Amino acid sequence: MIRISFARALALCAALMLAGCGSSPAPRLYTLAAESLQVGVGAASPTVVIGPVSLPETVDRLQIVRRIDGTRAEQADGHRWAGALKSEVARRLAASVAREGGLARVVAAPQHSIARPDITVPVDVLRFDAEGFSSVTLDAAWSARRDGREVASGRFSRSEPVAAAHYEALVAAHGRLVDALAADIAGALR
Repeated sequence: MIRISFARALALCAALMLAGCGSSPAPRLYTLAAESLQVGVGAASPTVVIGPVSLPETVDRLQIVRRIDGTRAEQADGHRWAGALKSEVARRLAASVAREGGLARVVAAPQHSIARPDITVPVDVLRFDAEGFSSVTLDAAWSARRDGREVASGRFSRSEPVAAAHYEALVAAHGRLVDALAADIAGALR
């Protein structure tokens, strides 16, 4: 018969519990970053700042949020945005507006590489929800301003199906919606 002292048994139990706690996997990080940008522009291309972008508090967090039903939402602790979602949206919008509009100088707020832009485009995202793994909905209002005066504005509302029941497909649907919003904005800026 093997005898273990109470202190050794307690130390062994503590070591086993700590070993179990330290083995959680690192969260997977996702970005809305646009693909490389190829823009052909004319000499008279205006400078544009996209943003600021506002988001509902329910989705303005690092964890990817999915609605489970009408009243419940789930934060995916193991699946997170690589940066603040409002920054991810602003950068993707800026890159896509530049590509769609053929504009060379489009940046996302709050970057200040353009000290005095010709046009600013604040975007108020009213809804950016994932319904489980079935669809993502983007509802946003935006306005283009030159010298503080509104020169164009629009309301965008669309849903995008998610191709498969995993987070990569969910993030891709988010990106396609941001690109569609960018196409609307770029069309108004032409």
